[in-house]
This record gives sequence, structure tokens and C-alpha cells, in this order.
Amino acid sequence: MRRTAWLLILGATLLGCRAEEGARSYEPSQFFRTRILPILENRCFECHSSAHEIEGGLSLDSRLGWEKAGDNGPAVTPRDLKKSLLIQAIRHLDSESAMPPKKKLQPIEIALLETWVLLGAPDPRSKSN
Repeated sequence: MRRTAWLLILGATLLGCRAEEGARSYEPSQFFRTRILPILENRCFECHSSAHEIEGGLSLDSRLGWEKAGDNGPAVTPRDLKKSLLIQAIRHLDSESAMPPKKKLQPIEIALLETWVLLGAPDPRSKSN
């Protein structure tokens, strides 16, 4: 529980929140495009996009790709870190399912992806490519 609270605080800081009449708000589409999509493009698309041979049946270059899932089931379960296979893989808890396999993501990249999942995995991209 403590980790989840920390992630939400970190996420709020990194979301690009802006003060509006004393309230804090963020734009989910902007968060995805500026924080999440660059991680996916730079660290995941090489193996998990339609521009390349899709490995494990998982495509991350569309919303439908992670919703539909790969060979092992849905990659992301919005608001649930434990059920999100993507999160389990990027944490490198199991050497056989660790992603990316050669070099672990930076802690900030992991925290951003965890925050994205906790926020419900907002993804403004169309469901198809």
C-alpha cells in the first residue's frame, strides 16, 4: 500500500499537473503522449509493434494491442499493478518474462508505467493501427 501511495504522489508530480482555481488537474492524453508513449516507442516497439515482427503476440503500438493481449493474456489491467503482465515483466521479477530482456528500464520509466496503470491506463490512440 505504501508503494501505491508513493507512486500516486510521484505520478501527480510527473503528470504535468497544473493549478486551476486551487485544484490540481491533468490531461490523460497529454500524459500518455509525453510520458508513456516515448517509453513504449524507445524501449518496447522494437519487439512489440506492427512495424516489426510482433513477439509473444503482444503489440503495444495501439490501444487494442495491449487490451487484446499477447500469448499470456492481457498486458495491462487498468488500476491493478499485480494483474498487469506488463508491469510484472518490466519489474524483472522473473528472468523468463523480464522485459526488455537485455536491459531493465530505468526506475523512473517503471514508475511512470506503474502510474499510468494505476490511473486506469489512459490511451488516446485508436483501437487499431
